[in-house]
Amino acid sequence: MLIFEISQIKKRYQVNRFALIIGSMFPDIIDKSLLFLGLGSGRGISHTLLFVSFAFGFLFLITKGNKAISFPFLVGEIFHLILDLPDIPLFYPFIPYDLTMVHDPIPLWINTLLTEPKVYITEIIGVIILIFILISNKLYSIKEITNYLKTNNNFSIAEEDHFSSK
Repeated sequence: MLIFEISQIKKRYQVNRFALIIGSMFPDIIDKSLLFLGLGSGRGISHTLLFVSFAFGFLFLITKGNKAISFPFLVGEIFHLILDLPDIPLFYPFIPYDLTMVHDPIPLWINTLLTEPKVYITEIIGVIILIFILISNKLYSIKEITNYLKTNNNFSIAEEDHFSSK
């Protein structure tokens, strides 16, 4: 999200913020659900380029080629994978990975969150970025945040000129 808050990028690209956010969380939504069901490791199948490709293709098809939704979703997924590197099976099934099942995920998850600096530092940075976005866009209520996520008022300069000439 932070990249799309840079004014030069914000002016040039139309981005569905909600699709970007869902895309950035989607690998964890799938893999963490499998983890808590005892069916995965928390960073499994949805943390692969193959899954990202299929998810993007599926979304592109069901939105009838709506690039304003499918491409932000893809960008969110890719950034998620980049930020999770190197601890993901990026090229699975083409390169074998040890996808060890975790039998008691909650204590492992809490321990990882509290003891690994890489994890808690990235969580703190994420909260700081979220606060920056909220303050810089003056989003002080749930209603304002919801409206911000629903709007796509970021047109390119050429599109603005086109609309203003009509």
